[in-house]
Amino acid sequence: MDTLIDHLPTLRALWVVWFFVLFLGMLWFVLRPSKKRHFESQADIPLRDDPPAHGTR
Repeated sequence: MDTLIDHLPTLRALWVVWFFVLFLGMLWFVLRPSKKRHFESQADIPLRDDPPAHGTR
């Protein structure tokens, strides 16, 4: 009967592959062309002028 320790090298390799696939999925999700307008609107938030608040000095 095999134990978990016997499968450790295989599990380590699968873990690395899983994180690589997860990383590629995140890159695809963020860098897809349909999200370009959304991220451009988010990028200029610090440059927007806020209207002055009433009642403050």
